[in-house]
Amino acid sequence: MGALADDSIGGIALKTDELLDVQGQFLASLNHEIRTPLSGILGMTDLLLETPLSEDQLEYVGATRLCAENLLEILNVTLEYSALSGNGVLLEETEFSLRDALEGVLGEFAAKAEAKGLCLVRALDSSLPEMVVGDPLRLRQILWHLVANAVKFTREGQVEVGAATIEAKGRRVSLTLRVLDTGIGIAADRLAEIFQSFRQLETGLSRNHSGLGLGLAVAQKLIALLDGSISVDSELGKGSVFTVTLPFKLPMDAGARLHEVKKSRGRVLVVDDNSIAQTIAGHALRRHSFDVECAGDGRLALEAASKTRFDVILMDLQMPGWDGFETVEQIRQLPGYRDTPIIAVTANCSDDYRARSVRCGMQDFLAKPVRTRDLVQAVEKHLRVEEAAMVR
Repeated sequence: MGALADDSIGGIALKTDELLDVQGQFLASLNHEIRTPLSGILGMTDLLLETPLSEDQLEYVGATRLCAENLLEILNVTLEYSALSGNGVLLEETEFSLRDALEGVLGEFAAKAEAKGLCLVRALDSSLPEMVVGDPLRLRQILWHLVANAVKFTREGQVEVGAATIEAKGRRVSLTLRVLDTGIGIAADRLAEIFQSFRQLETGLSRNHSGLGLGLAVAQKLIALLDGSISVDSELGKGSVFTVTLPFKLPMDAGARLHEVKKSRGRVLVVDDNSIAQTIAGHALRRHSFDVECAGDGRLALEAASKTRFDVILMDLQMPGWDGFETVEQIRQLPGYRDTPIIAVTANCSDDYRARSVRCGMQDFLAKPVRTRDLVQAVEKHLRVEEAAMVR
């Protein structure tokens, strides 16, 4: 039995384990409620930026998007830190393209680096294996925090991201990631503090850089979770170098390369009770020559799938009536839908939901807000997987 916690809710004292459960439910609910409108803001600004705009309009939309991205960054790092602190992180082990994972993160920072006049340099060594087995989400999170930190604290010059193989034995391989910047640097007597939670080297109302001071703390926790290590070398006024070492496995069969399969267009069913989410996904996919149909709930999705053979299904998880899990169970019973790629798209990005999605038979998981580029890439990836399976 857990001891009584010092905290209480509504004047009622709660045991420690009960308090943690309530806190977890609160964070999950808050996460969903913030991500849903934020997804609409980011998606609509994406679509707006693809239309003819005046210089003033471009400036206004760009500023709106930047504010939304900053809010998303704060939301993500807070939830990541909470999950890691509560030992609520589940690790995935799946085969993925290492270069695609790294390039995806770098692509996210291209515009931000360009806006600051920084050169974002890629240094991916030819020794890198094409495919590895591990947790691609955690790898991207680690690199994202390190690159975000480098771009934030570099006023001029460049940020270089490198990756290479340092050791390979059988199916096991050790990789090193290196993020180098020409930024403000860190004094030698402050290096020990940078991985502490809520710790910033600038404090007070006059500090020049915003943020919660959690990025490096989250990165270090994730690296430890993956049995890796991180080190930093820095000189005040000259920049910093963060070096990460991580272990991965190699696939049993490295012969098949999914990205070599020709991209194909197909029919996509978007299942979401939010009309704005339907509009965003529909516009994004149709612009890339996909045939798209939308359904506002599980029963309508089942009806649509009964009449039309869809190649990929995007499934919201929290809907009135049948939720996404129940809807997937019903669709899987239809002829021809046993192995159809179904991608969970949800504002609830907890590890519990990820695990439940896998158990339910979904092949991928996208957390809202989803950038239109990432949405299109996910659909294309699963079409290539399906096509490769048909060829084999």
